[in-house]
Amino acid sequence: MNSITKAWIAAGVGILFSLGIIVWQVRASHAAPINLSADDMSLIAADQAPQIRMRLSSDDTARREFAKNVRELFAVAEEARAKGFANRPEVKRQLDLMRAFIISQNYSTTQNAAPFSDAEVDNFFKEPGQEDRLKQFIADAQARNPTMKGQDIPPDQMKEIRQQFGQVLLAERRATESGVDKQRKTQVQIMLQQARLLASMYEEESLSKSVKASQPEIDEYMKSHPEEQVHARHILIAVKSADAPTEEGLDKPQARAKAEEVLKRVKAGENFESLAKEYSTDPGSKESGGDLGWFGKGRMVPEFEKAAFALQPGQVSEIVESPFGFHIIKVEGRRNGDPQAAAQQVEQDKEKKLIEEIVKRQSSHITIADNFAVQPPPQQQMQQGLPFATQPPPAEAPAAPKGKSSPAKKH
Repeated sequence: MNSITKAWIAAGVGILFSLGIIVWQVRASHAAPINLSADDMSLIAADQAPQIRMRLSSDDTARREFAKNVRELFAVAEEARAKGFANRPEVKRQLDLMRAFIISQNYSTTQNAAPFSDAEVDNFFKEPGQEDRLKQFIADAQARNPTMKGQDIPPDQMKEIRQQFGQVLLAERRATESGVDKQRKTQVQIMLQQARLLASMYEEESLSKSVKASQPEIDEYMKSHPEEQVHARHILIAVKSADAPTEEGLDKPQARAKAEEVLKRVKAGENFESLAKEYSTDPGSKESGGDLGWFGKGRMVPEFEKAAFALQPGQVSEIVESPFGFHIIKVEGRRNGDPQAAAQQVEQDKEKKLIEEIVKRQSSHITIADNFAVQPPPQQQMQQGLPFATQPPPAEAPAAPKGKSSPAKKH
């Protein structure tokens, strides 16, 4: 399947969401109970990012917070149902297509099923209503994606879309006959994707508009929450050790010697950004000349933070040692507060309050286990070599504003 066809399939099935956390959905009426057992929560946690899984595997408080966030997510999805989002014809079609795609994918992977033949696909589309279903799929994809709207699909591409669409629906049919749709894993995945869609739609159409920060709210927040920030660049010479393993790291004496050599060149007047691109081993900032952006206190590891906040704009630090290696830091600017961050915080605070209200309305029939097992990820999946504070974030609610988040920030 080429990239263009994949884009059509993705748009049609509606899997390009802004959300990053697994949620559930209830297949029955609004009042039907949602009960997530410890095993269910383990399944949910297993699908999270490595940093989150690592924390959940060893931190009871983190697991309780994670369960709280999942409860909030379900509540938002149920609120969307209560508002009639799931009753819209186009949303019903999208939910049904999600189900078909997930069932067919599980059938293909678990049964080692061979693709259906061209003849089988052709016969499928001879069945009453199947060609109309394909046309509706294309129309829905165009309606959801402005870049596709009004596009004329070339015959060869249309043939490929038709073939892939037929493969999915035939596999769904075969999977249902063999009971794949009754497997818990399949049901979990269906519930997940459908709930993510509903929560995403509710966030976009309702919550995000309700929590938009006004300028007076931003000004008031900055006045009551002054925060000194610096804009810094750094050059990291990583140290190879058990605490900060990295393929590019050097032994500690070699790393310090290299850092001192680079610092001499900085002090001699060479361009800091160019030296960062050449020598820094921080993959997150190397290509941008070591740029870490603006950050406040509590966002970086202590050794790095202390050195950075002791500098004035234009000044360069001496060698700074942290658990990641040796840093050379240059401060580009200082300021008191970030209007963009203030606006985001105002919106998050307003949204938190709205979500609490939603949970109160919806949680009478939602039960979430908060004592569950989580397997830690393989060590090689963990991110290494950055100076940022490394406490992994808890899972976020689905209706969180879409503002950009700096990797330097604690979550």
